[in-house]
Amino acid sequence: MRTERVTTNLSCNQNCTYCDSRASRDERAFVVPSAVLARLDAALAGGATEIVLTGGEPTLRRDLAALVAHAKAKGAARVVLETNATAIDAPLAEALRAAGLDRARVNVAAWGEALDAITRDPGGFEATRRGLRALRDAGIELEIAVALVRANAPLVAALPAALVAELGGPERAAIRALVLSVPVRAGERAGADALLDYVEAAACITALDAAARAVGLPVRLLAESGPPPCVFPARARPTHLYAMTRLPRRRPEWTLVDACEGCRVVDQCAGFPRAYVAAHALPPLAPVAEERVRRRLSVISSIEEQIAREFVTKNRLDHEGRTLDEEVIRVQFHCNQACRFCFVSTHLPTPADDAVRAAITSAGARGVKITLSGGEPTLHPRLAEYVRLARASSALPVLLQTNAVRLDDLALARSLVEAGLQQAFVSMHGSEPATGDAITGAPGTFARTLIGVDHLYALGVSLDLNFVLCETNYTELPAFVRLLAARWPKAMANVSFVAPSTDVVPRDREFIPRYADVLPFLEEAISEAARLGVRIGGFESMCGIPLCLVPASLEPFFDKSAIVEGFDQGEFVKTDACRACELSTRCFGLRRGYLELHGEHELRPVTRASRASREAR
Repeated sequence: MRTERVTTNLSCNQNCTYCDSRASRDERAFVVPSAVLARLDAALAGGATEIVLTGGEPTLRRDLAALVAHAKAKGAARVVLETNATAIDAPLAEALRAAGLDRARVNVAAWGEALDAITRDPGGFEATRRGLRALRDAGIELEIAVALVRANAPLVAALPAALVAELGGPERAAIRALVLSVPVRAGERAGADALLDYVEAAACITALDAAARAVGLPVRLLAESGPPPCVFPARARPTHLYAMTRLPRRRPEWTLVDACEGCRVVDQCAGFPRAYVAAHALPPLAPVAEERVRRRLSVISSIEEQIAREFVTKNRLDHEGRTLDEEVIRVQFHCNQACRFCFVSTHLPTPADDAVRAAITSAGARGVKITLSGGEPTLHPRLAEYVRLARASSALPVLLQTNAVRLDDLALARSLVEAGLQQAFVSMHGSEPATGDAITGAPGTFARTLIGVDHLYALGVSLDLNFVLCETNYTELPAFVRLLAARWPKAMANVSFVAPSTDVVPRDREFIPRYADVLPFLEEAISEAARLGVRIGGFESMCGIPLCLVPASLEPFFDKSAIVEGFDQGEFVKTDACRACELSTRCFGLRRGYLELHGEHELRPVTRASRASREAR
């Protein structure tokens, strides 16, 4: 989706310390309706599909709703309003919605009187607060624009919780995201010391992002505003805040620096504002050198297209002895954990409610198994509604993919079961808290997951507990099986192998073990499962291991049906060893990422002779 900003006027009823574009009065030739309409038409004729109406303060215009309607009539797929919302009341909000306004990006740089100090508008905060409620009640999506400056740097970490308390979080699509910017020019009568340098801004962004994650609010950086990724230390780089696309052209007010040479995102990153370079020495930079990081920073061409790519994914699974087609519907992308091996773009905004409902009913109508997932789906306030819809749409059991952290709330777990939840696929990547919390990057959540699983188990939900084998935890797999046997004996141990995928998973030997190192512990876990009566599996899926390495005790997994060509979307490769294997048509093969790291020498093609040898052993 191509975005163009159209300025409606430069006058504003506030005077923010960081704003350098405000005019005390507008030139008539610039603001007359014919001139604004001409700019709108030119933007749309040039290929824009998203129009951002900005200022100054656009709500000072009496014809704002008419401008929105004109943009929609001329073909805009989305119209966004940038505003301080102080002049928005219920009638104006309804008029804007009726005209076709899709989203309002409201400036809230701080909460309470601190905002008035930044906007230099006594009473402005309360007016903005009323405007936010009016927009929400009219059903207009909200983004909260947060400009990071010295005045609010110590305060912004408290902002996410205040917003959720005020507007109720993501329900009714109230807040889609916090959108951050870092001004590089000071406004009228504000000195340069009012602004943050990029090192200070990076620390502020990190703190705000952590606070937003805790209350379930996505965060992103406004395009071409704020520190480029190289300003953050490589191991702490918040790639989920960025959505970089290939630049059609270089903007003259931005420049590349020496460190940009050889950076993997140089064709996607604008670099540094010339105004910033003129005012500050560059901080130490860590250019993007890894392909996996480039992929995490990138989107296809827009956030919307990335959502479309990941929103519904297709899978095949075994159910009661037959192969089923499954569609995994991501009701939201945000997560309250941060597993390094997660392949989901957790920075993406929540899909629209009508899109989620349409995906559920469409899958049900086609007889496809419905799995509700995320990110972490239990963070979505409408999850019980989606479970109920899925149960009504399909004769197959409804499955939920979750980390079960929030299901330590028995009332929430019970509401999902009452809505029709029958199966849960729960992520649990250790047998003890230290390992589980280290892998998920969320201290304290392993203990909550245990309680959440207790609740699901007690409520009669069929459970698959998914253990993703990686370098950190593979020695704990037998203990994990013993934990299941002692605490949830009817649950199944689903064992996956960390997937060095072509999208976002780190691809390094310190993270991805060799099959040869893992197999002894896998075989011990299988033996323990047989001794304790625990079901164990998962090896036949894309997230498993090549079938030629599956221990002989799991020969039933060889009875898979043939895999449709192209189903893996190019993620796997068939080596010479695979082509000689009797299981080639039923096995995905070797992941390209694994092949690059560890090679193919571990593969043992299954032939008639090798089968006889296995049976003899």
